[in-house]
Amino acid sequence: MGTYPPAGAPAAGPAAYPPPGHPPIGVPPPLMGPPPAGMHPWDLHNYHMMQHQQHHMAMVHAQEQQRQQEMQKKKSEQADKRRRQEDEKRRREEEAKRKQNEEKAVKNIMQVVQKLRVATPEGFDALKKELEDTLAKELPLAGSSSSRMKEEADKGLSAAQKCIEMINARRKLVEDKRREMEAKQKALEDRAKSLMEELLGLVASAEEQSRRLAD
Repeated sequence: MGTYPPAGAPAAGPAAYPPPGHPPIGVPPPLMGPPPAGMHPWDLHNYHMMQHQQHHMAMVHAQEQQRQQEMQKKKSEQADKRRRQEDEKRRREEEAKRKQNEEKAVKNIMQVVQKLRVATPEGFDALKKELEDTLAKELPLAGSSSSRMKEEADKGLSAAQKCIEMINARRKLVEDKRREMEAKQKALEDRAKSLMEELLGLVASAEEQSRRLAD
């Protein structure tokens, strides 16, 4: 049996990492089977060293794979987090814009409703048309307030119509009273004129009788 190491063999230095001929880090090395029978002790020693290196490389490869998986998982989690944050930001912006549009729509509708509530008969038709146009434009933007705005518009229109009817009724009453007073005044004037003419006729008749008596 030979000596270990064999006489004349060069001193063993530090093993190359990875050894020449081995796959690079990250690629699993091929599995080594059992040593061939009758292998020289020095070759057997080298064979065991290569087995050890292979096991070490397998561990390094497994650790590298785990590190890469953890990095990939971390990147995926960070990407998911950024995506969720962006989605949440976009949702908040859309919600703020929707709320702003809803408040603006409610304001525009209520402004026309308030004008309609104090409308005069002369401006009622124009304001009614303005309310119809405003509802067609703003009601789809009113969101959760659309039902309430439609109800407010209907109530405002109904109140305005009743107000116009009351104004027209008062105007008619005043006009009828004016005509009645004018008719009474004309009747009084006609009566006074008739009495005056009758009086003048009596005076003329009396004067005529007085002249006759004087003659």
